[in-house]
Amino acid sequence: MAFTYTLENFDKNEIVKSFGLEKDGKAQLFLANTCFRRMKKYTPQDTGTMSTTATIKPGKIIYETDYAYYQYIGKTKGKVKHYTTPKTGKYWDRKMKNAEGQMVVQEVSNYVAHIKGGK
Repeated sequence: MAFTYTLENFDKNEIVKSFGLEKDGKAQLFLANTCFRRMKKYTPQDTGTMSTTATIKPGKIIYETDYAYYQYIGKTKGKVKHYTTPKTGKYWDRKMKNAEGQMVVQEVSNYVAHIKGGK
């Protein structure tokens, strides 16, 4: 005869919170910072303003310049943008994920393990 044990005695939200995985939690901010740091080499840089004025929040990176979106899609006023810095280009998040995604996962996993180990 089968027996199913349900995990109703565990507070799932408390588990998520203890690892910093809740919305706007520490792990979400760590992930955003890790991605931002790793994306820099793929992000177009002429003067570096896009990176130096970016705002990092849990789960998101906001490039504050008015031209950031056009850099991201690879167009400037209807023209295709040509990037001069090696490795940089449009969709820099995808470039980073393809090249370094596993390293990001490992860094975040190590961070989450450290959070739990430090309690």
